[in-house]
Amino acid sequence: MKKWMWIVIIVVVLIIGIAGWIIGILVWAGKPNADYVWEFVKKHPEQASVTLVSNGVIVAQTEPDRPMPLASTVKIIVAIEYAKQAAAGTVKPDEPVLLQKLESYYLPDLDGGAHPSWLSDMERRQRVSEGAVTLEEVAKGMIMFSSNANTEYLMDKLGLVNINRNIGELGMKSHEPLYPFVSSLLIPYELMQTYPGLEQKDALAKAITELTDMPMEVFRVKAADIHEKLRQDDDGAYKRQANIKDWYNEKLDRMNSDKLIAASTADYASLLAKMNGKTYFAPAVQQNLDIIMEGLMESPANRSMFEHAGRKGGSTAFVLTDAMYATDKEGNRTELAIFFNNLDEIQAMKLGASLNAFEVELLRNTDFRVKAAAGMDSRQRPLHK
Repeated sequence: MKKWMWIVIIVVVLIIGIAGWIIGILVWAGKPNADYVWEFVKKHPEQASVTLVSNGVIVAQTEPDRPMPLASTVKIIVAIEYAKQAAAGTVKPDEPVLLQKLESYYLPDLDGGAHPSWLSDMERRQRVSEGAVTLEEVAKGMIMFSSNANTEYLMDKLGLVNINRNIGELGMKSHEPLYPFVSSLLIPYELMQTYPGLEQKDALAKAITELTDMPMEVFRVKAADIHEKLRQDDDGAYKRQANIKDWYNEKLDRMNSDKLIAASTADYASLLAKMNGKTYFAPAVQQNLDIIMEGLMESPANRSMFEHAGRKGGSTAFVLTDAMYATDKEGNRTELAIFFNNLDEIQAMKLGASLNAFEVELLRNTDFRVKAAAGMDSRQRPLHK
C-alpha cells in the first residue's frame, strides 16, 4: 500500500477517535450527577461560593462572603419590590401590560429563548387579552422563565431607586446596586458611534478598550441611558440600527459577565431565610411574593413534599447561580445559595445538568447532605438574618 494511503487511513482513524472522545465528553457533561456539584466545590473553591442553611443553622459553606456575579438570580430583588408595591397599591397585579411594550426591551437570541418561551406559555394558557397580559404575569415570567425583557420593563415600572433601596433594608452588605443589565449589552454600539470614520471592527476594538477601563459608575449610567432609548423604541428602529447580532462576540460576552451585579451567598442565604420563614415581610407583601417566587408549587409532586418552595437561578457562558428555599411537610426549613464563576464550557454544562439533582438530594437525603457538607466548612453556626 502506498505511503499516502497509510497517511490518509491514520488521519481518518485519528479524526474518528477525536470525534468519539468529544462526543463522549459531551454525553458525560449532559448527564446529571448530584455528587459532581459538591466534588466540584471541594476541588475548585476559587470558582465557588456556597451557603447551606437548615432550620436557621448554617450547616455548610464555602467562601460565603465572596461577592460573585449573580446573573438572573438578582431578579429576586426586583420581585421583592414588585410584591411591596403590589401590597401597597402602588401598582396593580391585574393591570394590563402590552406585549409590544415588553418587546421594546427584548434583544433577540441573547436570553436563551426565555422571553419567546414565556410568550408561548402565555398563549397556551390563554393569558393574553387584546395584546396584553397582567402585570402579575409579567413578574411571574421574570422569575419562572427568566425573561430579561420583563425584568427591564419592571425596572422602569417600579423604579431602580426603589428596587435598590431593598438592598440596604434587607441588610445585604455585599450586594452591588442593580442596573439595566440587558440595556448594557448595547454600550459597545453607543461607543462605536463615537468613531464614525472607522470600519466597524476597528471601532469595536476601540469600544472594547474603553469598556475594559470603564468604571462601574460610568457603566451603570450608560446602561440607564440605553434603557431609556429602548423604552421609547416602540417601532424597534433603535434596535435594528444597533444590530447587536452583527458585532456581539465572545469577548464582549466575557466582559459583560464580569460586570454583572454581584453579591455573596451569605447575603442571599439570609434573604432566602426571610422569604422561607414567612414572618419577615408584611402578610400582604409575602402573599404577592409567594405568587411570583413559588412557581415550583404548581407541581403536584412538589406540593406532596413541601409546604412551600421557591427558586431562582441564573447563568451566562461563565456563570451559574442558584438560590433555593423550601419548607417540608414536617416544618423543616432549608435555604441554599450556590454561585459559580469562571467556568469553562464543560464545567458549565456538567454543573448545569447536575444542580437540580444536587438540590433534590439535599432536600430528600440526610446522608447525602452530610456527605456534601463534608467537602465544605461544616462547623454549624446560627444564620444572622
